[in-house]
Amino acid sequence: MLLWAFNRLAAARELQLHKSVRFKSLPSSNRNNGRPASLFAHSPVLLTLVLPPCALAASPMATTSSSTLVRVSPISVILFALALSSSASPSPSPISYADHCATVVAESPTTGHSLDAAAFRLSNGIFSGADAFFGGGDRSRSFFLRRRSILPTQTPGVLQIIATLTLRSGGGFHHIRGRHVLDSSAGEFHHVRPRIPRTFTQRGMVSFDLSGYWSKTAGKLCMVGTGHGRSLEGEPLQLSAVLMLDYPKITDIYSSLIRGNLESLDAVGSSNHFDPIALLAYTPGNYEYTQISHAQKSCARLNAVESLRLESASFCYYMQSLSRVRFELDLGKNCSSGFCGPFAGISESNLGFMSFNQIQCSGDGRFHMYIGFSNTSTYYFGSLLIPGKALVGEGAWDPLKNRLCLVACHVRSSNNTLVRSTVDDCTIRICLWFPAVWSIESRYTAAGRIWSDNNENDSVSSDAVSFWSTDHYMGSLPGLKYNYTRTEVVKKSCANDSSRSVGKRTYPDGNAFRDFRFHVSVKNSEGKMTWGDFTPVSIGQMIYGNLFGFNVDTMPSVSEEHRSLHNVSYGIHFTFPNASSSMNEAEKISAEGIYNAQTGFLCLVGCRHIGFLVGRKEAKQGESMDCGIVINIQLAPLNPKVGEQLNGTIRSTRDKSDPLFFEHLEITSLTIYRNQAIQSMWRMDVEIIMVLVSLTLSCIFIGLQLFHFKKNPQALPSVSITMVIILTLGHMIPLVLNFQALFRISGSQNVLLWSGGWLEVNEVIVRIMTMVAFLLLIRFLQLAWTARSADEGKRDLWTAEKNSIKTCLPLYIVGGLTAWFVHRISNQSELKRRPLYVTQPHHTLWGDLMSYAGLTLDGFLLPQVIFNIFSCSKDKALSPSFYIGNTIVRALPHAYDAYRSHHYVPRFNSSYMYASPYEGFYSLAWDIIIPCGGLFLAVLIYLQQRFGGTCLFPFRSSKPRAYELVPIVSS
Repeated sequence: MLLWAFNRLAAARELQLHKSVRFKSLPSSNRNNGRPASLFAHSPVLLTLVLPPCALAASPMATTSSSTLVRVSPISVILFALALSSSASPSPSPISYADHCATVVAESPTTGHSLDAAAFRLSNGIFSGADAFFGGGDRSRSFFLRRRSILPTQTPGVLQIIATLTLRSGGGFHHIRGRHVLDSSAGEFHHVRPRIPRTFTQRGMVSFDLSGYWSKTAGKLCMVGTGHGRSLEGEPLQLSAVLMLDYPKITDIYSSLIRGNLESLDAVGSSNHFDPIALLAYTPGNYEYTQISHAQKSCARLNAVESLRLESASFCYYMQSLSRVRFELDLGKNCSSGFCGPFAGISESNLGFMSFNQIQCSGDGRFHMYIGFSNTSTYYFGSLLIPGKALVGEGAWDPLKNRLCLVACHVRSSNNTLVRSTVDDCTIRICLWFPAVWSIESRYTAAGRIWSDNNENDSVSSDAVSFWSTDHYMGSLPGLKYNYTRTEVVKKSCANDSSRSVGKRTYPDGNAFRDFRFHVSVKNSEGKMTWGDFTPVSIGQMIYGNLFGFNVDTMPSVSEEHRSLHNVSYGIHFTFPNASSSMNEAEKISAEGIYNAQTGFLCLVGCRHIGFLVGRKEAKQGESMDCGIVINIQLAPLNPKVGEQLNGTIRSTRDKSDPLFFEHLEITSLTIYRNQAIQSMWRMDVEIIMVLVSLTLSCIFIGLQLFHFKKNPQALPSVSITMVIILTLGHMIPLVLNFQALFRISGSQNVLLWSGGWLEVNEVIVRIMTMVAFLLLIRFLQLAWTARSADEGKRDLWTAEKNSIKTCLPLYIVGGLTAWFVHRISNQSELKRRPLYVTQPHHTLWGDLMSYAGLTLDGFLLPQVIFNIFSCSKDKALSPSFYIGNTIVRALPHAYDAYRSHHYVPRFNSSYMYASPYEGFYSLAWDIIIPCGGLFLAVLIYLQQRFGGTCLFPFRSSKPRAYELVPIVSS
């Protein structure tokens, strides 16, 4: 509404609206006894606008009157008044570019069309200062420059840049979670940023709209503009600033930093003024490689390792993909004596994690980038270029030895000022490759070494630090193989596995990774529980995450005689915070072993890195891995019985006196296989169809009953009002409890992610059909009530109705208590019918009440039978289609449940779409009793409507008693 008012105000200015505005109240009969009318009274308001003659003449609504009367609402008057008052305040004058930037880059008229974004590629970096907005502290601060327009000018080498500069405190550029960089399916997950109007500033963020010029020749950028933000007290700020950067067109490794300041143009002492903000970024522009020969010379002295060969067309793709991979440095091995990372002795702590950022590829196998380091495993895509914790580097891919060789230089700043940041000490060397063979000790997408090369004539020191990729979701490159080295050890621990009895159970055949990925619950000896993941790495030579497919027929088994045995490898991850044993870190266990497809038994030997324990002197020097771990897992069968689920143990083979020993861990998982998920979806679809069919039939049968009343209106008073009320409530209560389902956009989560929104759509359709049946029953109730009330001679029917209620109510109470008691007693037997993923007990007071309500609906004919007895009615009040059809509709769920209980065990408590145990009594006994009871009541209705309400009691006369006059013969 405010935007509408401002738009109307601008239009009025264009028409040169006259200054005179008058407000008058129209006459009203409600004067509140002479009291003055409030501005917010409901009486209409007359807004008189006096327009100049030219405006009236131009308007199609012009009249001969000198003023135009427009009737508007009070709210519109208030909005217009606010807009008018805001127009009275002077708008800030535009900032002059020449006054602040003429000496840096002269202003020049633009020519031609907007250029591609590659003409000006600066996008992000870090800044220091801005304490007026973000306060003090050591939180990382980053800026983003979103280019909006790049235009050429009449001055050669000068571009006009229009952009938005955003300053943000805390975090990195973008958090990467749960998907490997080389996984082609990563695109199916994306973030949706909320669209927030620019006028409403988020806390921890300041934004500027800037415009200026960049001189490629001088390597200078100057921009001016206004911005908005919030003070530390939360007050909105209107800011103005000038941005000046040193941004050369062509750079090398020593000039690869972009530096500058953002300075306030507001008066010193005003609330909008802020101290200068220093900015630092890595150059993404044209680059001259000067260190390639040094990189190749240093790498030549490093022993070659078996690495995957990359095609020249894929160099850039795979190298730039590394910007989303986190690497861990092995600092614990010889850190006390040898090279301990590029920042040893400089930073306050060892920086054990690194990442490659803003990787620029030249197309001929040459690259330049910056490398960020941190002391935490938390990783942000585009980690920050922080002096003292970052390197800048350049290098090339060696196609002969299949590795990347880099020269790296330190980024330092004097006096902790970003503007004075420099690049020096280019003695760091980095070699990176993609391992061609994975094993239990080494299964990294990328690995490498980093060392200091002070003397290029010396050999590479053995103290060079190794590093490897640490992303949990494994991926692979074409040509990758897996080398199983622990097969013999696993065979000995699983020697008796073939003696297991499996009966008719079947297990996954080992050809689908999806069935071998588990989300498990892990419990230690202290009773603490946590969640973990078992992610398959390989099955045979089939590598999980390979982009280029595989041939299942070539998968080797352990032996040709036992094709059911498969070599498998896993990546295991879980965390026990504050545990007392050595298993108290974010554990990442590499495991490999044998899977028996006949018995579903998985036997693994695991290894874990223990560098953190060596650093804390809890493990021996020189040890980097603990491979004394045995993992035994029994998979759940594809056709599980009640209570069958994945379970297993993780135990240490070391002595209890060993610092690396840990007590055994118990594993459980309520896993669901792909085929079971498909079966569940199919069953749920069938049940939804059955629900829709049942509701449709109910509507048809109720409609036929209404048509029966139209043909036989005299039968209306003989309908039991109690029966109709029970049926109406049975359809109304689900609508009340699920009313939001008719209007919600995104309802509650479905049990299966593959179902998308189909279940929600069907749920809405079910509610609509329920509402149709409910409305028909309301009409049914109205007709029956009106017909009986209109006939004064039918008071005996009301008496029969009261007697019917007095009889049914005790029956319902006694039946409810009995059913509740029986239902409670049978709790243990019902456990086997409980879905496997239920964690809460089924039996609650509300659940029992809902179940008994369903039982009452199953016997909806009982009030009519009792009413017919008390009224001695012989009227055909109910049509056969109504009482027989609805009896069948109520009996069908029990027939289906009897079939379902023998052929399927639901995996989720919310997967019941039809015949839900939470909406009625469902068991083998109830599935027989309830349909038979419903059929018995239907037979009674048929007999009563044919022979009379008391036909069941032959000792009572079906005719009313009366005196009979007998002629007397007088003598």
